[in-house]
Amino acid sequence: MRQGFVPQATVVLYAFNEINFVAEAVQSLLEQDYPALEIVLSDDGSTDGTFEVMRRVAAEYTGPHRIMLNRNPTNMGIGSQINAGVRMSRGDLILLANADDVSRPDRVRRTVEAWLSESPRPMAVWSALNQIDEQGQPLGRVMDMGVDVPNLATGMRNRFSGGGAASLALDRRVFTEFGPLPDNLILEDSPLFARAVLLGGVKYLAEPLVDYRVHGGNISQNYAVEPFDIWSKRNLSTVLWHKREGVKAYLQILRDLHQRPADARDPQDVANARWTGMEKLLENAILRDHYGDGPVVSEGAKLSSLIRLVWLLIKCRIKRAVPAIERRNVRWHYRRVVDAGKGRG
Repeated sequence: MRQGFVPQATVVLYAFNEINFVAEAVQSLLEQDYPALEIVLSDDGSTDGTFEVMRRVAAEYTGPHRIMLNRNPTNMGIGSQINAGVRMSRGDLILLANADDVSRPDRVRRTVEAWLSESPRPMAVWSALNQIDEQGQPLGRVMDMGVDVPNLATGMRNRFSGGGAASLALDRRVFTEFGPLPDNLILEDSPLFARAVLLGGVKYLAEPLVDYRVHGGNISQNYAVEPFDIWSKRNLSTVLWHKREGVKAYLQILRDLHQRPADARDPQDVANARWTGMEKLLENAILRDHYGDGPVVSEGAKLSSLIRLVWLLIKCRIKRAVPAIERRNVRWHYRRVVDAGKGRG
């Protein structure tokens, strides 16, 4: 860091029914060696005593960091917790933390140093993850979270995934330029990483700064080794979860691709990304219906949509080949407008 310049940093830890792990996760944040740090502890309507643990650990803390508590009365979603954390805080750099993971004591300091090391500053900084088991013991595996985004369309096709939320840090402009997330958003890392890419550069640290806990309650991954019959059922549930939540994530990314910051990007790149996003949104919706057991859109309705789109493309091709058709249609429409105007007179 530059001599005398210590930017304010914020860590937002969000939890839902994490009573077995939350105390260790919070303690790892209280032990950070970065001086200008505020910590938001957010609970999403837990019913197992998670918030009570957060409140107790915060009350017992006598160190230099500023601690703030947030609690949703009911389970709303990760988006609501991040929105609250950003609203309550003042950090220039906002780090995310899961309530079942453990941040290493130098995580904040190393992340801020990486953020300040480049000009212009990257909009996102994240690191590799070291896997630990349910008891916190190292598994001897490091998760390489590096991701390459050569263009927006490629990022969209991959749902801007890879820079996982477990170690993600974001410039506050990621929030101020785009606004709050949907409250019920669960796959928070994808839209946030997409926003960072739209705004500027991103930076990856190959050294793990967070211990990622592998346990039976991992919501988005299926790392546990189990007998095949048990694993396959859990894997199906994970796939369905990703498709269901992927719909919401793609909707948000598409919305952000139509906001002002996207206008500064290459127009062709943005256009390709928007098209790819619509394709991936539809793909996730179809697969959500395929793997789910709730109400689904009928195959007939999906086929009808496809036929209408194909017919639209054919009509556009014909009109481009025979411009007189479009001119005739425009003149016909003009006559209707003129006639309507005469009727009003």
